[in-house]
Amino acid sequence: MADRPLWSLPQRLIHWGLVLGLSLAWWSAGVFDELHAWTGHAVAALIGARILLGFGHHPTARWATLRARLRLLPSYLAARGRQPMPPGHSPAGALSVLLLLILTLATAITGWMLTLESFVGDEAAEARHHLAFTLLQGWVALHVLAGLAQSLSPRRNLLLDMIRGGRLDP
Repeated sequence: MADRPLWSLPQRLIHWGLVLGLSLAWWSAGVFDELHAWTGHAVAALIGARILLGFGHHPTARWATLRARLRLLPSYLAARGRQPMPPGHSPAGALSVLLLLILTLATAITGWMLTLESFVGDEAAEARHHLAFTLLQGWVALHVLAGLAQSLSPRRNLLLDMIRGGRLDP
């Protein structure tokens, strides 16, 4: 098990694909509408792939692992994150993953809705899409700051782990 990466290759490809896709969608919004739409479809496909990956066998990608970590959230927060955890997401990290997936999916769905005839030009639908993306941007900023903060500790460089895969501890 020690030879197994902490973050599987599919997890890392999806993660960096989402980083690229969301950045490209943000950049192309209102400027290159067709590129923006295709990027939104790609982001939705990546979220779909991540949802399916959660039913696989890699321990840090499984929904069961995420659910188990979320159950530990109250005690984790009470201990201010000082309790030992197995490799992978902390309970706060598991909550962050879930919120990132939900907000990304909400952004993709509300964007897709804007392509439907009944929502074209609908200001309320556009406002929902912008709100979903604004909330996503805020949560991404927190996600990046938390990752950078944790990477400063001598225990683990999360950025390098998300590039190289890291290693599960034995």
